[in-house]
Amino acid sequence: MTQYIYKCLEEKCKDTTTYRYRGLCRSCTEYKGGEPVVPILRVKHNDNGTLFLAQSSTNMDSKAITRREMQSRAQSESAYRKHKTQMRKMRQARRDNPEAFVEPNEHIHDENCGHDIDMSQIGESVGEEE
Repeated sequence: MTQYIYKCLEEKCKDTTTYRYRGLCRSCTEYKGGEPVVPILRVKHNDNGTLFLAQSSTNMDSKAITRREMQSRAQSESAYRKHKTQMRKMRQARRDNPEAFVEPNEHIHDENCGHDIDMSQIGESVGEEE
């Protein structure tokens, strides 16, 4: 990963130190009572000292998006938003009234429920040991 440095770009700046973080130039910024009056920001540079130029985001495939693709994308985004809203409303309803979402025939099995269900623990041997 490329390391970036931050330097002041003011012509009459006395600070020649390169910093690894953004911030105000201490020698160029004017302060009054501990508060900056005229803030001068450090500018991002590459590791070799050249000015950093951010690349503009470009479309990965260089062809234009057709109207049909735009409509398809808009429809899928709309469906996603509707689904998200519906799920949010269902979660809120479940939080508000949890009893309404419990099935009446729901039964939790335990050792005393009377059913003939194998209640062996995981890792127990079922048959005879050899």
